[in-house]
Amino acid sequence: MISRVLQYAIERHRQRMELKNLSLTDELTGLYNRRGFVALAEQQIKLSCRTKFGFLLFYIDLNNFKAINDTYGHGTGDQVLVEFAKILNMTFRESDIIARIGEDEFVALAIQSVESSSDILLDRLSENMKRSQAKSAESFKLSISAGIETFDPSHPCVIDELLIRADKRMYANKRGEAGSRPA
Repeated sequence: MISRVLQYAIERHRQRMELKNLSLTDELTGLYNRRGFVALAEQQIKLSCRTKFGFLLFYIDLNNFKAINDTYGHGTGDQVLVEFAKILNMTFRESDIIARIGEDEFVALAIQSVESSSDILLDRLSENMKRSQAKSAESFKLSISAGIETFDPSHPCVIDELLIRADKRMYANKRGEAGSRPA
């Protein structure tokens, strides 16, 4: 009897953990979803304010993703998203927080990184994309637009504000405005 009750309790705990994981991650890519990202980013903001170490927030959009879906089908589009998630995981550290927050929009929070390392990370991302595309049999070339914001613990803000600023920078980059950074 006790054994059965214990088994039931363990199974309920496992199911709760599985549901929690599903509510925080993107089913297709395995990355965090917006909810999971925001929860972890809010914790990181508190930690950054205590330790006085900032971080970088990358807001990344896959250019012309709709055209890939329309031309090659949603199955191919899904493969592109999964492959791009792998590229992000190769580019950023395991301790960094990576998420898919929209259809073709991703964010990466590079913990304890300074603004000067943003170009290094963008170069690494670009190189990893080139390597991945060289192995691919697909005829299309994937490109991105990225907006980068620095979190300064001496001037804290909420994660939503940081996301909005990074998103605006990403769109400025996409439009090729002066002062924007190409990816």
